[in-house]
Amino acid sequence: MSDNRKAPIYVQLAETLKGRILHEEYRAGELLAPARDLEQEFGVSAITVRKAMSILVQEGYVEPKQGVGTRVTKRPEELVELELSGNFWNWADSALAKNLQTETEVLEIATVSCPRRIAELLHAQSAVIWRMKRIRRIAGKPASFIVNYALPELMSGVGKELFSKQPFLDVFRDHCGVRLSGVKQRVRATVADIDISGKLDIGFGEPIFLVENTYLDMAEAPVEVSYFHFRGDRYVYKTKISF
Repeated sequence: MSDNRKAPIYVQLAETLKGRILHEEYRAGELLAPARDLEQEFGVSAITVRKAMSILVQEGYVEPKQGVGTRVTKRPEELVELELSGNFWNWADSALAKNLQTETEVLEIATVSCPRRIAELLHAQSAVIWRMKRIRRIAGKPASFIVNYALPELMSGVGKELFSKQPFLDVFRDHCGVRLSGVKQRVRATVADIDISGKLDIGFGEPIFLVENTYLDMAEAPVEVSYFHFRGDRYVYKTKISF
């Protein structure tokens, strides 16, 4: 195992075994390798293996049985593919993971002080900006946290009920009367801070995708900015490049 002391060895081992389970190297119903084999493979002590197994048991990945062994109980959850193609309406905000049970909870709609980054992206002259915060759940579990910013004059007359039932871009187009021509996008891997980890029900410091979308109207003027915080264990980024 790594000598990286930022995480104890038993935590590194537990995370490694989780990864094997989620990638189906160990399938649900199968037995994990015996503890002695794990000790030899990873060069760790019996105590380290026991501590790692305790984490996996507590989190529902495995179940030990006397005289049988440790059986895998957790199945990998289906990943949602994020794809941005030439037609940006295929993006996750309008796709809504059609084959999965999804629901959106609007946490807040407010007019707030305009952050400097948003003012720069939207060329905003006003000191205030319209903001909405939402959580998207898949099969009842938080999968993404979304923050939308838009010019206040564009968002009059729209409330929580609309955004709970329709994708943001549909509301923007059909109820706000804004026709969109394209999107500028930045994607980066980062880790969850205290606020984001609480929203997504994950541990502090766990990996997430952070996507910044700046939407352009027909005159190619920026009119809305969205920040998507995607759980790293629920999404995969997909693209196609033609030569």
